[in-house]
Amino acid sequence: MNILFYTKFANQKELLKIVKKKFRGVRVFTIKDKINLKKIDIAMVWNLPNSYFKKLINLKLVFSLGAGVDHILNSPSYNNKIPIIRIKDPNMRKRMFNHVLSQILYYQLKLQLYQQSQRKKVWLKEQDTFLNSQLTIGILGTGYLGSYIGKQLHRLDYNVLGFKNSSSNLKVPFKVFRGNAMNKFLGLSDIIISILPSTENTKDIINKNFLKFMKKKSLLINIGRGLSLNEEDLINHLKLNSNFYASLDVFKNEPINKNHKFWNHPNITITPHIAAITDIESSIEYMYQNYLKFTKNGKIKSDVNIKKGY
Repeated sequence: MNILFYTKFANQKELLKIVKKKFRGVRVFTIKDKINLKKIDIAMVWNLPNSYFKKLINLKLVFSLGAGVDHILNSPSYNNKIPIIRIKDPNMRKRMFNHVLSQILYYQLKLQLYQQSQRKKVWLKEQDTFLNSQLTIGILGTGYLGSYIGKQLHRLDYNVLGFKNSSSNLKVPFKVFRGNAMNKFLGLSDIIISILPSTENTKDIINKNFLKFMKKKSLLINIGRGLSLNEEDLINHLKLNSNFYASLDVFKNEPINKNHKFWNHPNITITPHIAAITDIESSIEYMYQNYLKFTKNGKIKSDVNIKKGY
């Protein structure tokens, strides 16, 4: 088997080193090796340029080096009969939960007000804050990551609601809305956490119509994909609702431009797509176990629904 490894991640050298160590006895190449791409059996990639993708004419399996797969599905040369295995890393979802909880507490405990007062050297009076049981948190996208986050929040005594377009075998201890119940789901939630993938159906789904059904005093957390948020609609919504807040980890274009309106907005918290960084050891182990299944059986079932795009 010949594996092509490609990514522009900051830790790509460390990642490649551990891949080669784990896949000992397997030939792992990079573009720099100038390998004949016709000889590649498996691609282990993130944002592989289509100029390379179209040369992988004997590809049998694709590993996504992250939870998202739109970078593969959107490649014009991807053959949708080739199975895709994406990272389902237990440590990734633990990190994502920690990030989400930090943003919930930042909002819930009104820590932003105290930070602003500190800058002004003002001793702020006590502020009323909600107990966990007094807040309803809506999880938009209750798949592998969303269901885990919802379960953890439920254990902390938050009221949790989920929304999922498709049916699922995942068992969760909270109510999950579907189909045309989106507006009701939004209206019941004090905090919305979006973990939506990037598909044609999710593009700009968080728009002015979506936002108007959210509570005037609420928090939007987007840790899914930046394409799901209409950024201009959010800015306009914030102009009309001074007690509405947003915590954004993903954006349409990353990094965002230095002149972007989000940077200086007092009601927006920006993090640079770090809510769920990939854990190298456990993610490579996950890929390796799937590789063993593939080599043993000669085939493997894709864990991505090509039609749905996730």
